[in-house]
Amino acid sequence: MRVFITGINGFIGSSLAARLVEDGQEVSGLVRKTSDLSLLQGLKVKLFTGDLSNRDILDRATQGVDVVYHLAGRASDWGAMEQFRKVNLEGTRNLLESSLKSQVKKFVFISSTAVHGFGGFKNATEDSPKTPTIFPYCITKREAEDLVNRFYREKGLPTIIIRPGNVFGPNDRAVFARMAERLEKGQMVYISRGKALTCPTYIENLVDAILLAASRNDTVGETFIITDGLEVTWKEYFDRIADKLGVRRPLFSIPYSLAYYAATICEAILRLFGSKTPPIITRYRMAHAGKDYHFSIEKARTKLGYKPRVSLDEALERTVEWYRNRPKY
Repeated sequence: MRVFITGINGFIGSSLAARLVEDGQEVSGLVRKTSDLSLLQGLKVKLFTGDLSNRDILDRATQGVDVVYHLAGRASDWGAMEQFRKVNLEGTRNLLESSLKSQVKKFVFISSTAVHGFGGFKNATEDSPKTPTIFPYCITKREAEDLVNRFYREKGLPTIIIRPGNVFGPNDRAVFARMAERLEKGQMVYISRGKALTCPTYIENLVDAILLAASRNDTVGETFIITDGLEVTWKEYFDRIADKLGVRRPLFSIPYSLAYYAATICEAILRLFGSKTPPIITRYRMAHAGKDYHFSIEKARTKLGYKPRVSLDEALERTVEWYRNRPKY
């Protein structure tokens, strides 16, 4: 089987590519000229250089492909709406058009539970109401999902949507490594005593679920939330990581309202000076950590037979071991 992965050089994309190569599939992917390819070292994959705005590249890359896995996108808590729409919406539209033209058999869109917003959730399902949101990432991921579903309903493109929770694991340089560094330096604090629920999603469990969904014919047109299926608070999560690292647990807590207000001020100051660098704290991060952010995986359990096979304890052991031995850039 031939597969094409956008965002193949990223944390999730490289993990998915490694599994597919191991399974004997012919893997190709999209990277930019400036992409860091270190996570693809040793993997037998074909790379196309370009971006989601280049239809010619996308047409060539999807030709003869059985399954497209669309992971590339702008995932950030800072930036202008037009920057997010250009990649997350218009880029997805271009790839959908190319996939339709190339008659791919499956188009798997990796979305995010962030489409639900941060209004406070416990056991939210795929059909739970989405809360109003001001965050460009959440908004454009919603818009991209709507577009994917329209291509399925109106144009007959076989699509599947996966909404992962908070993904972590070895090679997670963007989130886990920074979190671990702050814990080591004693800079991590709880928001409202860390009592809000989070939704850890170990990378290998996520890849299992993605491949389960793509391997079935009764999943076309469906959306699946994927997490590790746990009820874990941010405090429990941070404390476990600190213990694995052998460092002191966070000592301080900031009330949610104060943290959100401080983030608002930080953002306003940086915008006033036209800064492209994100502030130390953002409203997105405070909203994410300050309210319950928990989802049911019952649909994935029943329809896919998905069962997270790596426990949280084992997942953190593996991730901390990677962190300790990771290359220093």
